[in-house]
Amino acid sequence: MSEPLTFPKSLRLRTPGEFSAVYASGVFEADKTLVINLKANPEQRSRMGLSIPKKTGNSPIRNLWKRYCREAFRTQQHNLPKGIDFVIRPRKGASPNAEAIKKSLANLLAKGQRKLEKQR
Repeated sequence: MSEPLTFPKSLRLRTPGEFSAVYASGVFEADKTLVINLKANPEQRSRMGLSIPKKTGNSPIRNLWKRYCREAFRTQQHNLPKGIDFVIRPRKGASPNAEAIKKSLANLLAKGQRKLEKQR
């Protein structure tokens, strides 16, 4: 049987310092749905953080964004690039769509991984 599709605390960015380090790296990728800031990490797993600002909409809309982003990461985590800390935020004017977020996450992380490899 394959590995379980869970989203434990070990796969989350949790402290303000971890978020700041990702933003400070200055590496990002964007499309019409998401903006993702990235930073390489030495571990053999990727960790995700969410930043859903109030400008995105009211609380039900923000919660929908968070739910869709977590689900996209949870279901694709074994196929996504490893060794990356990243913070996801919605693109200004984008609306929450589970399929669009899922595709966008995979594409942006692949592009971001190539960018991070060029930096090394």
